[in-house]
Amino acid sequence: MIRTCKRQAEQIMDEGKAQSYHAAAKWLTNVRAAYQVMEREVEWNSYLAGLLQQHRRKSKLVPMLEALH
Repeated sequence: MIRTCKRQAEQIMDEGKAQSYHAAAKWLTNVRAAYQVMEREVEWNSYLAGLLQQHRRKSKLVPMLEALH
């Protein structure tokens, strides 16, 4: 499940589909929940930090990512 959700979110973000960033955030919410259930919050935080770094110039996306902390 994590891999599938990540793939969906990353595709949206990588293609710069600003109108679909909310959908990417929903996919990432599922990823975060899965990491929490498996008690892998450190791994989630690392993944999220990487996304923030990678997409730091996407002003519409960054607040959505930051809300996932």
